[in-house]
Amino acid sequence: MYKNELTIPKNPIDCLNLTFEQSIDILKYMFGKEKVDEAFDITKFVKSPVEKYNDASWCKTIKIIGINPRITKTFWGIVKYAISFPEQGIHIMPLFDSGDGSLYVQNSWGINNDFLDDKLIKLGYNNAEKQLKLIINILHLMGKIVGFDALSHCDNFSKIVLLNPNLFEWVKLNKEKTQQIPFDQIDYNKLYLEVEDIIIDYLNLPKNLFELDEKTRESLIFPKDIDEFKRRMELRSIIRNKGFEPIPVVEHSPNRPILFEKIEKEGNENWAVFKVENKSSRAKIFGAMTPYKLYYTDRYGYPEKNNFWVESWDYFSNKINEFQNKFNFDFLRADMAHNQYSHSHREEEKDIYCPELWKYVKSNIKENKPYFATIAEAFYSTYYIDGISDMINKDFDLVIGEMNFKYLDKEYLNIIDDYIKPFRENFSFYPSVTMFTNDGDVEGHNKYFKSNDQNLARCFISLFLNLPSYMGMGFELRDINPQIPHMYSHYYVIKHPIDYCFGSNLDFFYKLTEIRELYSKMKNIIDNFELEIKYSINNNLSLCFEYSKDIKKYLIAVNLNENEENIQIKYNGKELKTVYSSNKEINYTKNNEELNINIPIWGFVIYEYEQ
Repeated sequence: MYKNELTIPKNPIDCLNLTFEQSIDILKYMFGKEKVDEAFDITKFVKSPVEKYNDASWCKTIKIIGINPRITKTFWGIVKYAISFPEQGIHIMPLFDSGDGSLYVQNSWGINNDFLDDKLIKLGYNNAEKQLKLIINILHLMGKIVGFDALSHCDNFSKIVLLNPNLFEWVKLNKEKTQQIPFDQIDYNKLYLEVEDIIIDYLNLPKNLFELDEKTRESLIFPKDIDEFKRRMELRSIIRNKGFEPIPVVEHSPNRPILFEKIEKEGNENWAVFKVENKSSRAKIFGAMTPYKLYYTDRYGYPEKNNFWVESWDYFSNKINEFQNKFNFDFLRADMAHNQYSHSHREEEKDIYCPELWKYVKSNIKENKPYFATIAEAFYSTYYIDGISDMINKDFDLVIGEMNFKYLDKEYLNIIDDYIKPFRENFSFYPSVTMFTNDGDVEGHNKYFKSNDQNLARCFISLFLNLPSYMGMGFELRDINPQIPHMYSHYYVIKHPIDYCFGSNLDFFYKLTEIRELYSKMKNIIDNFELEIKYSINNNLSLCFEYSKDIKKYLIAVNLNENEENIQIKYNGKELKTVYSSNKEINYTKNNEELNINIPIWGFVIYEYEQ
């Protein structure tokens, strides 16, 4: 029996500090002992809230919370954290084995053992796969929609690369290792064969090693009785000594050809440095990661955009499909989805219809899971082709965008105007009103989050507009201008011995909790009533929108003007009833058909009335 007065904490710190037993009591109180017991049976899946859909239309208004498992510490910590918020969507940052490196530098397709929960081990969930299956079941029981991070790249000398040299692009250096052998002097599409021979010869393995299945190759290259990391470093050293390097990930286009520049050394370590010959001002090289080879390379170092390296497409798509099937995820977030590898070619014509990897992955999953969605970590800027065409071509359902890198100003309102009408009416994906991401939580971005009032207005808009939204964990308590590195969630993309330090901004947290509770009550209205932007005033920087159905109407106004506290709205209707106000001083006066709402700077209000 669970008492009615059982307190459910809202502060994420309190939730994460719950004992396992306390968290189980809360779950049983919320959903019943029988349902919780059923969820602990990982031979079966708890049905996802979106399985009832025949497409990914649920993305239209989904509110997503991003979770870094290094901050929750364990798999079960994700469940405890999820108790603290009403938002339905959960995006979990990369869960793959990273070899103790960055979460985004994948080593293998195994699940990261860093997140094992000791209590679950004692209950028989004694490996990462079992624990991940369990938490997805529990999150689905809680009504959450759960997604994972998918990476179309990995560590440049990861197990994946060493088991599959044919799936990656390689360069070959001269004997002195001072320069790359030119593309037109050797066949760069066959370099992987030489890398395979190096591995076979060094380990004295069968000549047909790379004709065997991947599991068998793994048992021979990485037998259980050896130190896996040491073996990887041995192979990295011998391959580099022979003059071969995998190319790195380059962000933004044009990003070909990628050319070897030099070898850097520090102590006993050395690594290759690359450059992009057609480098744009946006191009950024990630030297620790290598992308899958998607196209044949021509004699100038460019991808042949209509000549696919089929092995990589099938391998990556099958692995992602298997991962989704094994754990019952509802969506994936495509990391670096804005990269346009297929368009980094010499032709001036911009082919917006070239087949793309993410579209291929999605189509394979949706054959059996029509509700499954793909969400892009991407922007709408023009690199090689414009971002909107690129997102359509990759067939994404939701794009996270870059509103978290925008001030609350005229540009912000213009973007919302675009999101509500042009995007909804003309494009196949939904744009997100993104307020904060964990991998974007760095000191240099503090300028976008200057005060509690501004941040609250940002959160209010993201929750009450019927558009998707995204917020990374930690924002609900984040201090203004955090003073130590451990208060920035981006820091925990890398493994650190010191735990993440939540902020102590309780004033902000309590107000955010209020509007979250109101959002929970009004969710059906936001999702199902008709939305109209009544008055997006760029002159005085206010946003006003209305939800209506039959005779019921809700008028919502937000003041984003740092210098103007009086918003004037043309209005016909009866007297307004205040549903919520961010400030007790907010009031309105009515003179004939003109309604004057006096809203303090960064303030907002919700009114209810009948036609």
